[in-house]
Amino acid sequence: MAIFNDGDDPRDFDAALERTHQRYFNAIQGASAKRILELGSGGGAFSEWMAQRAPGQVVGVDISPAQLAHARERVKRGKLSNLHFFEHDIMRIGDLRGEPFDAAVCLDTACYLPDKRAALKEISTQLRGGAKFLLVDWCRPKQMTPLQQQMILEPFYRYWCIPAMETVDSYRRAFKATGFRLLELNDLSARVAPNWERGYGLAQRALADRGTEQLLTIGASTLRDGSRAVKLAKDQFYAAIFAKVAADAGLLKYVLFLGERL
Repeated sequence: MAIFNDGDDPRDFDAALERTHQRYFNAIQGASAKRILELGSGGGAFSEWMAQRAPGQVVGVDISPAQLAHARERVKRGKLSNLHFFEHDIMRIGDLRGEPFDAAVCLDTACYLPDKRAALKEISTQLRGGAKFLLVDWCRPKQMTPLQQQMILEPFYRYWCIPAMETVDSYRRAFKATGFRLLELNDLSARVAPNWERGYGLAQRALADRGTEQLLTIGASTLRDGSRAVKLAKDQFYAAIFAKVAADAGLLKYVLFLGERL
């Protein structure tokens, strides 16, 4: 998720993402960290970015073997000896072996966890005293109408496979209860709006594009994967729609929390 500042070109996603990466890296003092942990590293793009700039080790953990396969290809291509990826469940990250970390990041991942407070407690066990922990996650407002819950938030949860979202206040309490001092809390919702527009635009164009090449691709996928391929394409389209609707309705908050391990 890229953060856009006032005056930025909303079409220049790559430049905004580069600035976002630099902001997060600075927040955790990555330039002086000996060991950095990325929780929910996915395909490894940000871990690779940090490994190219950090003086020490960068470790990415994810629960998806498919994502980890992509991430490990980055290590091979970039010949980065300080970058490592492991398959591990964040809910049991306390079991991860090795020296404690000087910094950790968890971006756009915590909302998928079944128990956020328990996860924060696990994460705290992997950090040295004084280590910085950056969590950026989607939050819901404290109050909403039953209609908003039923018509917008519940479909959003379903298409994004999210069990539930926390409020800002519940995250604030969770940080305090799990051994962190909260250094920064920043609602970035307005500054990530171009991402929703971009995702919605891509979904619209994909639906409107009925060119021969795409039809052949969809046909091949259907023959290979059956109705599952069609369902996946539909779900991706609906996910983009409900993300934009939820954000426009103020039901989807994108919030940065920077904590320090006590």
